Amino acid sequence: MDNQEDGVFFKKFKDQLRKHQFTIGITDLAKMTGVSQTQLRYWEQKNYIHSLQTGEKNTTHRYSYGTLMRVHFVKMMLDEGFTLAAAVERANGYSNQMEMMRIFMMTAFQGIEERDGHHMVKLGYFDEDQTQQLYCYILDGKPHYRLYPAKSEG
Repeated sequence: MDNQEDGVFFKKFKDQLRKHQFTIGITDLAKMTGVSQTQLRYWEQKNYIHSLQTGEKNTTHRYSYGTLMRVHFVKMMLDEGFTLAAAVERANGYSNQMEMMRIFMMTAFQGIEERDGHHMVKLGYFDEDQTQQLYCYILDGKPHYRLYPAKSEG
């Protein structure tokens, strides 16, 4: 694959992620998080978590990826000794950061290119004038960043 093919692939991949709402049922949510279905129903009753609205009555509850992450976070806080109310309060405090990370993953990642002997993640323009692009590569388990002049589209 060349860089142009990679760009097309990653654009299609991100479009698919936006198009499809990945959801899971309560059974899978319980298995994936270690929180019982009874607890999950209680949390939903208390409005600590929310299932997706399907518009149909008597359908199984479906949960978003965001809810999966929230349940993981609350469970982690409970395991550290927090009360349920305190764990939920902490989760609420971190919800903006989690949303920021989701947006970053969906928008900043623009593909992978080989440069200077490394596979690098292209993160987009670094400056308002769009003269430089930011790349990141991993070496010895640590991220390293590089700026390169933006390629002309001509």
